Amino acid sequence: MIYPSATVACFDPTHGYLPRRELDHERLQQFLQKLSSAGAESVLIAASTGQGHLRTVEELREFFDVAANVAPPTLPRMGLLRPEDGVEINVELLQLLKQLDYAVGFLRPGSNLDPACSDHDIVEQLQPLIKLASELQLPVGLYSISDVSGVPLTAQVVQRLVDGPGGEAIVAVKVTEASYEDSTLTFLEAAGLEHLRIVQGWDPHLARALQDGANAGNQRCGITSGPMSFAIYQYQHILDAAARQDWTEVQLAQLAVTEMFESMQDDPRYFADLQRAKYIMGLGHPICGQVSSEQVGRVLQALRQLPRRSDRDRLCQSLDLLGDGPCHATLQEMLQS
Repeated sequence: MIYPSATVACFDPTHGYLPRRELDHERLQQFLQKLSSAGAESVLIAASTGQGHLRTVEELREFFDVAANVAPPTLPRMGLLRPEDGVEINVELLQLLKQLDYAVGFLRPGSNLDPACSDHDIVEQLQPLIKLASELQLPVGLYSISDVSGVPLTAQVVQRLVDGPGGEAIVAVKVTEASYEDSTLTFLEAAGLEHLRIVQGWDPHLARALQDGANAGNQRCGITSGPMSFAIYQYQHILDAAARQDWTEVQLAQLAVTEMFESMQDDPRYFADLQRAKYIMGLGHPICGQVSSEQVGRVLQALRQLPRRSDRDRLCQSLDLLGDGPCHATLQEMLQS
């Protein structure tokens, strides 16, 4: 397959009330159409977006199914599975992804693994699912996100999975880790993994990953990004600058996204809580929680203080993608000021 250069980790529009909100089918359709019109190459339908790893299996199945039914036909979809849900459920979900014509199924280490587990334990958990995906002719992406799963993927583990049963189905590794040198860079430097797309997921490292990924000639790095859900126009600008190898502009534009990322990050060791951006866009509150006015204010203040008007304008337009969110008037005021 031709792996896309950028995939939006799609927000999960919600409505309803606590203790548990529901997926908003109509809003998801609107959001996917807007992302496609803005130039998104593909979307990741997942258990992600901040606190969304709390989603039940039935809710995850619903998200996969509804997205397949309402997404524009030209917008490829990927799906993220959770091994801690068990082999039987993941077999069913892999078959569902294939049936619904998903382009890639992503797997990460399960959160039920002991943080001190061995490489062998990770391989034993993931390999049966990779083998099944191969038999289904469903391409596989591997995903390292240790602040969710508790266990990072290493290049050594990925190499064992590539060499094992069904390993020919593996097409990419998504890396969402706080340390670039200990994660993304090791995959780029590993012999034997040159055929894989290395997908940067911890967004503040994106500028470096794109430049390192281009050093071999053809761009080896891609993006699968939750922030791309709220910064679609800024990310398109970054990708265009990277294609021109204008690395100064890539760095400057990335700094603006990093400011926004950090405004939603309560602890630098953990990924930003993107539910705050989701709420600003008019896509609802977290499935089991509530975004506060103080959290919204912190994000908007970071946006106001960006030093470059062009970055602020692209981010305002992205956050106002649907044109009717609770911060629509504020974002339009920033655009016109």
